[in-house]
Amino acid sequence: MPTKLTRELLEKLVQAEQIESLSPEQIREFFTGEPEIRNYAPDGICQTDPRNGDRIVYNSARAQRPHDNASENSNPKNGAKEQTCLICEGLTTKILDVADLSEGFTFINKNLFPIFYPEATNHLKGDFNPALSGEAAAGCHFLQWTSSFHENDWQNMPLEDRVIVLQRLAALENKLLEQSGQYVSIIKNYGRLVGGSLSHGHQQIGVSNILPNRIRQDQQFAEANGEGFSSYMRRENPKELLIKDYGTAVLITPYFMRRPYDMQLLLKDDAKSHLFELSHEEQRAVADGWRDAIRIMLTIMPKIGKETAYNVTTHNGDGSGLYFEFLPYTQEMGGFEHLSLFLCQGNPIVSAQTAREILSSYGKDEG
Repeated sequence: MPTKLTRELLEKLVQAEQIESLSPEQIREFFTGEPEIRNYAPDGICQTDPRNGDRIVYNSARAQRPHDNASENSNPKNGAKEQTCLICEGLTTKILDVADLSEGFTFINKNLFPIFYPEATNHLKGDFNPALSGEAAAGCHFLQWTSSFHENDWQNMPLEDRVIVLQRLAALENKLLEQSGQYVSIIKNYGRLVGGSLSHGHQQIGVSNILPNRIRQDQQFAEANGEGFSSYMRRENPKELLIKDYGTAVLITPYFMRRPYDMQLLLKDDAKSHLFELSHEEQRAVADGWRDAIRIMLTIMPKIGKETAYNVTTHNGDGSGLYFEFLPYTQEMGGFEHLSLFLCQGNPIVSAQTAREILSSYGKDEG
């Protein structure tokens, strides 16, 4: 299969080269102007669990997403058709941002199967019970492809390339927050077990009027304690659980680790709440923290007999500080966990020590 998206294919897809050049209105028009996206638009409804404030949005069409990430243990039979990468073949939506890397380029486009859409579509589709009207949910859903090269991602790209990727992600975050009342969510899903449908390395960015419950809880924590969660963890987490100090950020195993090898990357400047606020030094620290955490997860999961799968979540938002969680799928969810009683088949101190050993095995990195 193709191993990269070529420049020739890129040129056919570019609508804009820099997200900064677009207004929020133009971005919405680019979304509604692609009929393929409209065909897979969400219901435009958000419900809230009254017990804990969890938010639920609906899009049945996402069940139709193509998948190219079959189980690592499922080898195709002889003669079976080789799996293709839709991104490398240029079979994707129009591009709104592109930046050169030392090898290839990174780019941002629209999610064909969005969780948010600029218009409330449930009335158009007519298949959502009015008795369950809930709260209108509207916005946009983007994908940032870390590299045009299929095999390149955070764990194996040079530092300066990773910084460029982070800077373009920050530029998108900044642009999307130009309008008040909007919330930007940034995640990464890798592996079929945790919601990753395509193997080409990417991040997901959603913007909407819906505040995710975990971000709301971050804000409530800061209000109740007079400090953000990142500040609290840097003070209270035992020093034995430090994985690596990057100067302006630290990678840790949290003392309340729910699943083996859960990690957090904490910024030291508690005044920073968004990616676009980071200094160049902080960008380098975050880029290295992402690389190291992902290397740890990619290394440990095969060793413990698990299919490689992980999530990364970005905790951003005014007043709550900035931090990231790295959540490998090292243990399944059971009934106790659904009661919020987590049984962890690992030990935080052992996990932190193993993580440090994995990083030391890479030796002095070239950057």
